[in-house]
Amino acid sequence: MKFLKVEWTKKRGTIALLATGLVVTSFILGGYVATGNWNPWGNRHYYQMLNANFQECYTPVGGTSQCQSTHNVIFDASAKYVEQVVEKGVGTPGCVVSSTCAFKFIAMTSNAVAPTAGMASTGATNGACGNAGTQAGTEYTTNGFTATAGTVTDISGSTGATPSTVVNTFTETTPAASVAQSCLVNEVAIDANRVNLAAATFAAITLQPGDTIQITWTITWNWT
Repeated sequence: MKFLKVEWTKKRGTIALLATGLVVTSFILGGYVATGNWNPWGNRHYYQMLNANFQECYTPVGGTSQCQSTHNVIFDASAKYVEQVVEKGVGTPGCVVSSTCAFKFIAMTSNAVAPTAGMASTGATNGACGNAGTQAGTEYTTNGFTATAGTVTDISGSTGATPSTVVNTFTETTPAASVAQSCLVNEVAIDANRVNLAAATFAAITLQPGDTIQITWTITWNWT
């Protein structure tokens, strides 16, 4: 009888061990299905990569389009503003996010001085396109180049396979004017709440009345 008792105890122990193994296996497998990670205590990595790219296409009256794509700069101070808006709901300085306060406005300038990331880029002075840091330029408010809300196309697809774009076509009025830089800003007004997120210089173009220039800002978002 003692022999049978020992055998039964061993069987119960084996069954308990198998049950425990099944529970742990299910936990790990379930965690992998939910997170894509074999470590059930680990988390998936979610991150946002802020990356803006620039293109302009100039079309003279009666002519064909001539396009340039160029590397742009995202300003450090403005990137911090974006982080604050995402994580705190409001950035400093800056307006409350709304239809009139968002990075969908495209500004223009004739200033060809290249921007750098560390330049001051907010407020009524340095927030102006072409006047970040020591650029010492002036943002256009005439000639058909006043800061304008672009058409926004949202991201689509898994992990932002298709980036978002902000596009606007400016039409030169009068007199003829030269453009050499574009900026992506958060509002039309150049005041204390202005934030210049990104700027790009390109080979200067002199537009005659009626000529057009289409500006495209492409923003890439990634997560895994």
